[in-house]
Amino acid sequence: MQQTQNSSPKRSRRGWIILLLLSLLLLLGGAAAYIFTHPWWVEPVNPAEYHTQAPTPEAPERPAQPTPPATASLPAESSAETLPPTETTEPPLPNNPVDFAALRERNDDVCAWIYLPMGPEKPDIDLPILQPKEGWDENYYLHKDIDRKYLYAGCIYIQQVNSQDFSDRVTLVYGHNMLDGTMFSNLPVFRDSRFFDEHEFFYIYTPGHILTYRIAAAIQFDTRHILHNFDFSDDQVYDDWLQNYVLRPKTMVRNVRKDLELSIDDRLVILSTCLEHGASRYLIEGVLVSDEPTN
Repeated sequence: MQQTQNSSPKRSRRGWIILLLLSLLLLLGGAAAYIFTHPWWVEPVNPAEYHTQAPTPEAPERPAQPTPPATASLPAESSAETLPPTETTEPPLPNNPVDFAALRERNDDVCAWIYLPMGPEKPDIDLPILQPKEGWDENYYLHKDIDRKYLYAGCIYIQQVNSQDFSDRVTLVYGHNMLDGTMFSNLPVFRDSRFFDEHEFFYIYTPGHILTYRIAAAIQFDTRHILHNFDFSDDQVYDDWLQNYVLRPKTMVRNVRKDLELSIDDRLVILSTCLEHGASRYLIEGVLVSDEPTN
């Protein structure tokens, strides 16, 4: 009788241990299934599918206006009769390198495309930009792919506070800092001063336009929501931002173009991604230097 009483607690402890191990196995199995059934590291768009031509490799130059032929000196009485009529022709518009019609058939929230050439050292950033519809969560595409399905990497996106045509003084473009090198994970490489010096431009394509931005500064910033905390419609606020966060940033982690002069008439696009598990942000700030109309 005494042996039976002593063995019962042992069996009870073994049962709890077995139950705990089974629970852990179930949790691990569930976590593994979640990871393998959710595409954490899948690039949602193949750029080649939507490029109608090669992306712009360098800052585009506007075509020179045609020079009218020199007119010979003729007698006054005969010049009106003998001079051929002059015709001025506008240079043809370049083709837009992005097929927006095809993109918008897939998702009408696509408003632009970003191309940041990184050279041979890192993969280019070459992806669509989306904007959630009015009334949706402003960070809807934080964990949604272009087909509005769950994807941890999400999309590159702007929020509803910005205009789709990038006409605002400051437009914020957001993207994840992914471990696999996709989305905006390569932005922090601009902390290297040599890389910063050698990579000056990025491009935003919108329907009918190629917008070229010269990278003015690359800085580490805090976690404040820039567009919610800075009223850039106020000239003084915008000038303070240009002075303190672009031309002479108040941070030790910074690279700046030293030959730039900016005014409140300039327009910025800021590419933003997280650092240190969300404890800070890394910003690439580009100033608009060319707005080229396209077909």
